[in-house]
Amino acid sequence: MDLFARTTQLLGAVNMEKIKKAKVAVFGLGAVGSFAIEALARTGVSNLILIDFDTIDASNINRQLFALNSTIGRKKADLALGRIKDINPGCNIKIYNSFINAESLRDLLHEDIDVVVDAIDGLNSKVNLIVEAKKMNLEVVSSMGAAGRTDISMIRTGDISETQVCPLARVVRQRLHRRGIYKGIRAVYSIEKPLNKQPYYAEDAVDPLSDHGRSRPPIGSVSWIPGVFGLTMASEAINIITL
Repeated sequence: MDLFARTTQLLGAVNMEKIKKAKVAVFGLGAVGSFAIEALARTGVSNLILIDFDTIDASNINRQLFALNSTIGRKKADLALGRIKDINPGCNIKIYNSFINAESLRDLLHEDIDVVVDAIDGLNSKVNLIVEAKKMNLEVVSSMGAAGRTDISMIRTGDISETQVCPLARVVRQRLHRRGIYKGIRAVYSIEKPLNKQPYYAEDAVDPLSDHGRSRPPIGSVSWIPGVFGLTMASEAINIITL
């Protein structure tokens, strides 16, 4: 039986062929990115580029698809590869255990990518990715802040220029404006004001960016918000592919 017969039944054979041929690059394989990859693979996208420098730690288990007690300490990109191959053995996958900056993007972005999915947490890496992708005229779907929220009914999609309330989206817009970009990025964001009023314990404050000189306090999170963000990003990517 065709693995994607139900999807073909709903979307049609022409769109299914576009999906299978599409190449999607997912940057960031954490809470949002893991769910985006899952949906893309289960939809039938057969060419994936997966990028993340980080490993699983115990604090990831409350929200990240690849995070299990049995996977603590393992590379997220390696786990993503194994899971997607188990979903669709015919999927062509390239993984990169790379930190995202202006230098590494020269090797990670290519003109034949149909959609760039930005699920990066770090501000500088996120902005660098968007800028370099737009220089190459690549389609971008970008996640804004998912942490600190609990209400899925507040999640929205739209052009980056339309985003509101989200503090991360505001800073991203400001950074992009400085580099001449005002619109043309599809964003997933929440209009719920971020919460995070509870204290945290130092031993629970694992920060993967601390090794890159970008230490930051943790933000409270739940499983369902980044999950919906990731699934929504996959939906936006599929919409772009099937236009």
